[in-house]
Amino acid sequence: MATLSFTNTRASQSLNGQAVFVTVASDELDDLQDISEGMLASNDSSGRTGTVGRVDYFGNGFQVIPIQPNTNFSSVSTYGYLAVDETVVVTL
Repeated sequence: MATLSFTNTRASQSLNGQAVFVTVASDELDDLQDISEGMLASNDSSGRTGTVGRVDYFGNGFQVIPIQPNTNFSSVSTYGYLAVDETVVVTL
């Protein structure tokens, strides 16, 4: 399966049971048009997974809804937050 990698450019709170917003780098904005709601997303550092909840096609990112057993999408180094420079991989 094909994948797209995005670099998060703004820390975003990722508490248990809550969606997180991934803010992508400016050179990756064109790739937003290739993803859609329901696609699998994973946090490269923690291995936590979720599904794409919505995509801001005219903005700068997309929302990820965490799935069980991981109830959040946080980074290993910053529990409760998706850290800056974290890589998020979306499976097409």
